[in-house]
Amino acid sequence: MQETQYLIVGASHAALSALQAIRMQDAEGSITMVTRDDALPYSPTVLPYVVSGRSAPERVALKEGAWFEQNKVGFIRGAAVTAVDAAAKRAKLSSGEEIAYGKLLLATGAAPILPPVPGLKDVKFHVLRSLDDAVKLNKALPNTKQAVVLGAGLVGMHAAENLAKAGAAVTVVEMQPRVLAGYFDAEASSIIEAAFAAKGVKLMLGAKVSRCETAGQGVRVATDGDAALDADLLLVAAGVAPVTDFLAGSGVAIDRGVLVDDTMR
Repeated sequence: MQETQYLIVGASHAALSALQAIRMQDAEGSITMVTRDDALPYSPTVLPYVVSGRSAPERVALKEGAWFEQNKVGFIRGAAVTAVDAAAKRAKLSSGEEIAYGKLLLATGAAPILPPVPGLKDVKFHVLRSLDDAVKLNKALPNTKQAVVLGAGLVGMHAAENLAKAGAAVTVVEMQPRVLAGYFDAEASSIIEAAFAAKGVKLMLGAKVSRCETAGQGVRVATDGDAALDADLLLVAAGVAPVTDFLAGSGVAIDRGVLVDDTMR
């Protein structure tokens, strides 16, 4: 069994910032970082650019492998933490390996959620949360003339922009009456909507998807207004939820996320 003084689960900005803060206080303590991604740490904000081909997957790393070696950090990628025993201070990986730790830092972020749309789970669709997701979308572009994006949040709109730049005809379907409603006021939303319309992106606002079904090699998306959209590519960007499933039975308190005190413990 591997042992480490500090175990960091996740490789996001938060995880890297925590790692650097630990090293400022403890230059020699053993640190192990574990991520389910096969890639080096990257920023999720670059993923839409990977989709369109404006950024290469191998050039989006926040830190290179040598940086982990220089900071004496064991970096384990392609292995998810599947269980935690907080009392025994042990974590189990998808590889079957177990790690005993002194302190545990959880920075697992969030995962895409799927809206309860009839037929959605039976059709081919994409999400955009990881570098692997972005690469899969990029590979699908040569066969994509029509793309439908479900959701007009940050991920959906950013992805729609880059799908359009890659040459696809894009339609964004959003149940709210305006785009980015959770981020901007109505005036700002209208400016953004006009900018996207000028780029040829079609916005269906205040529209609820009633069903998805396979249509030929693609997908048909039906709305409650009886409109039907045929697409070669369907991207679901309907929000995210915290990744906490691996903490079931761990002894860590969960309520729509990890419960913490005023010092994030």
